[in-house]
Amino acid sequence: MPDLAEVFRRHRHGLSSDGGPPLSPAQWKALRAIVACRTPALGGHLYHCADCRRPHFVSHSCNHRSCPRCGAMEAKEWLEKQKARLLPAPYFLVTFTLPEPLRSAAYAHQQIVYTALMQEAAATLQELAHTRLGGEAGFFGVLHTWTRQLLYHPHVHFVVAGGVFSGHEWVRLRQDDFLLPVRVLSRLFRRKMRQRLEAQLPAPAWAQIPRTIWSQDWVVHSQAAGGGEEVLGYLSAYVFRSAITDRRILRDQDGQVTFAWRPNGSATDELCTLPAHAFLRRVLLHVLPKGLHKIRYFGWLHGRAKKRFLRLQTLLAVALRLDQLPPRPPLHCPHCGAASLVRIARLPRMRLDSS
Repeated sequence: MPDLAEVFRRHRHGLSSDGGPPLSPAQWKALRAIVACRTPALGGHLYHCADCRRPHFVSHSCNHRSCPRCGAMEAKEWLEKQKARLLPAPYFLVTFTLPEPLRSAAYAHQQIVYTALMQEAAATLQELAHTRLGGEAGFFGVLHTWTRQLLYHPHVHFVVAGGVFSGHEWVRLRQDDFLLPVRVLSRLFRRKMRQRLEAQLPAPAWAQIPRTIWSQDWVVHSQAAGGGEEVLGYLSAYVFRSAITDRRILRDQDGQVTFAWRPNGSATDELCTLPAHAFLRRVLLHVLPKGLHKIRYFGWLHGRAKKRFLRLQTLLAVALRLDQLPPRPPLHCPHCGAASLVRIARLPRMRLDSS
């Protein structure tokens, strides 16, 4: 089966003249990084096996956040760190989704709209936590822009602890399976987004947004997530990786790319086949602008609230543990399988034929 890098190499030429919208600098950068990932174009290290005495060259990774080959270790380390911060409380997965009429403005002004989406959704949660629960909530959000078929669908997932901190005590929920009313969340979020976008979007972009959107219901979904570990595992797969993994790409032939996707609630995959350039463009829809934070922390989980979080852990008698990241796995020799590779040289980048 082909991987994403192979598909990009075969079909990237002509993207600038296929009649589609021009790619952004961030999208071109992502494309070039994925194509070069783990090839001599990025250089690498030369190893010597102490057992079989054969050489082994390892190419460098691109470490681009849109590359499906990169980020596995970072995702594992992030997951372990978040597990260590879980409190003895119920957790919730709360999702805020941008309505369809806003998505063209979101794509054209990603830095403004994505930032507003995360910040105003977080402000909505925090405001209702103060008024309805009586304290400060702690949560983090992860920005997603895709569906399982790689369609453009900007939304943000928040993992929210079921309880609030009043400053001197932990206030528990009345019900372990109910956090906040979604209808109230939806309306407050809609109002905050209207005020934010009217103030920050360029006038022509604001004028193109249908006025009816501000009287429609916006989708906010809240569901109980048990002790939090399961939902952390779900999100960790997307935090440091792209919208599609290599194993989902099944065929690349006759100018068509076929990939697998699984509908909600189904136990079996379905197939989606697209013209190659349409597939590439659908993948590149989800390249984030440079400098945009995909993960943000709020309340007593914010980086500047370490003392409040420590006080909260003490109140809840949480056993404190030092951050111990999982060890990096050793490199195994591809010839004999022994974990006895010794690095002997660093090799420079190589200019490859781009034709």
